[in-house]
Amino acid sequence: MRCIVLLRIKIFFPLILTLFMSEAALCSEEFYVMSEQNAPPYVFIENGKKKGIDYDIIIEAARRMGIDVKIDFVPWLRMYKSLENGACDGGSAFFHIKERESFVIYINPPIHHSSYVVFVRSGEEFEYSSPASLYGKRVGVTRGYRLNKEFSEAVTSGKINIEEVDNVSLNIQKIVTGRLDCMVSNRDATLIQLRNAGLSGKIVPLEHPVIEARGLHLVLSRAGRYAKDRNFISRLESVLRTMKEDGTFQNIYSLYGLP
Repeated sequence: MRCIVLLRIKIFFPLILTLFMSEAALCSEEFYVMSEQNAPPYVFIENGKKKGIDYDIIIEAARRMGIDVKIDFVPWLRMYKSLENGACDGGSAFFHIKERESFVIYINPPIHHSSYVVFVRSGEEFEYSSPASLYGKRVGVTRGYRLNKEFSEAVTSGKINIEEVDNVSLNIQKIVTGRLDCMVSNRDATLIQLRNAGLSGKIVPLEHPVIEARGLHLVLSRAGRYAKDRNFISRLESVLRTMKEDGTFQNIYSLYGLP
């Protein structure tokens, strides 16, 4: 009997030790997140330092969870592809679009809310009511963005001529030089970039939004390490809810000039 017990210990102890070491190794690795580059006030670099609403919220959430986090600022399309193939654990920030559920898990609550509008040169305003208002115009968008179904269908059918670039700053330059008739982008982020570039009042938003104010979420890649870790997801959502309820979200918004 004693020999059988010793044999079982010899068999199972290495297995248990291996599982324990694997879990410890996973916990010691950084939670790797990608965010869209150069999108103030959400993510941007100032004097060589990463900062922004999304950046600060994710950093604080990781601190409260007791985990290490690494956040890289990359072009939108690279982040999108990395979430599809699991090259990163998470990404920020995404509107909840049903089709994306095939490759990402949406984390609640949203980390901020945004609307998307049409921007034009001052004096060239027109009434926007639907994507049909953009037919025949040269429209700048950020590469990889999907605004809404009607807009996407108009692009696919050739009714809207889009020009894609990696960030809003490039589209601003193209509007200034007359290479675009308009662009569609995040209202708050674009207004801040225009102000920083001394272009406030020269490039202006149209009143009616392309996308009404909606929540944008931190997401997890379904091909990544944490997609099946219900404990991790539960802890992350719990921490974000607490941060929203205790005023941390609002304090961070105010720090960057948002109401």
